Parts: sequence; structure tokens; C-alpha cells
Amino acid sequence: MVAIKAEVRTAQDKTTAKAIRREGWVPAVLYGTDVGNKVVKILALELDQVLRAQTTNVPFTLQVDGNEYNVMVYELQRHPVQGRILHADFKQIDMKEKIHTSVPITMTGDPELGAATLVRHSVEISCLPTNIPATLTVDTDGLHIGDVVLVKDLQIPPNVDVHLDELEVVISVLPPKAKSHESIEAQQSAMEVAEQAKAPVPEAEKV
Repeated sequence: MVAIKAEVRTAQDKTTAKAIRREGWVPAVLYGTDVGNKVVKILALELDQVLRAQTTNVPFTLQVDGNEYNVMVYELQRHPVQGRILHADFKQIDMKEKIHTSVPITMTGDPELGAATLVRHSVEISCLPTNIPATLTVDTDGLHIGDVVLVKDLQIPPNVDVHLDELEVVISVLPPKAKSHESIEAQQSAMEVAEQAKAPVPEAEKV
């Protein structure tokens, strides 16, 4: 697993989260059965690189004061505009025990007709931490309007339990968006005006 280092925050650090961020760190909390609650900080660049390389539902190792803890991201706060990480909560996990988490659904390809739409963006699963898939990918090539992809159609890896009805729809292929009623009327009016402009002007009657 990927490993990143964290430093325990001092009492002074706890009251200066903004200063921590200005120095290139992310304030964070590590909690769990063995570790209790530890207030830590992690280099923002290192944490960002790890989360770019894997989704937040994949476990990794957090190194604190010479000890290593297997963790997953429990909560992640990002700046609403800039997208940078503002705060992170890490939960210690037991690699030998199943955990409940969610896995995102991603689509590839293009339907033959229509547009593929995600009805569900993720699926709830349970499995050992080492068996968590980063994503569940669905190939939409060849699908047509009215086609659906159900939970039972997903390629679920072995030793992974899905906590959804197998007949629940996850992807639906819909018709292209129809033009609004107003735009259709406006287009018809424009065509009528254009036709009238093309019509010959009647000659004036002779007196």
C-alpha cells in the first residue's frame, strides 16, 4: 500500500489551522480503536498526490511518530473554488475485517443511439480492504435508447458483496434533449417571416 508521513500537531498548531495551511500542511485527525484520537498534519502536496493516484475509498498507510496505521479517508474537506484540501479525517482499519464503503461507477464508450446517464453514481459494497475496487466501469458502446444497465449487469470482483437490489438501475440510455417549446415556436416564426420575405410583392392596380 501507499504510505505517507504525518506529524503530530502541537497545542499551538491546533489554534492556527490557517497558519498550518500557509506553510504547506493539511490539518488532519487520525482516530481508531488502537490509536484513539491523534491531531496531526500532513504535507498538502504529498496528500494530494496520493489521492490523485487513488480514490478516497482505497486504504493506505499513515506513518506517525515511527508507527504505521492502516487507514482510509473518512472525510475530506476541500476549498469550494480552488479545490485544495483544507482538512482530512482518517479512520484506522483492520485489514483482516470486512468494511462497508461505496465505489463510484464510471462509464466508457458511447451508445449507438441516445445518451447514457448515471442513475446511481456509486454502489454500496462490503469486503476486505485489500479487495476494494477503485471503480466499477461500464462500457456503454452499442446501447440504444431505452436500454438500462442493472446492478446485476455490473462486473463485480470476487469476494465483494453488493448491498443493492440486483434489479436496480444504475445507467439509463435516454433520447437526446428535445428542444424547448419556446425555441420550437421561435424557429417556426422565423421560418414564416423568411418565407414571407421571399414571396413576390403584388403589382399595384392601374387606375
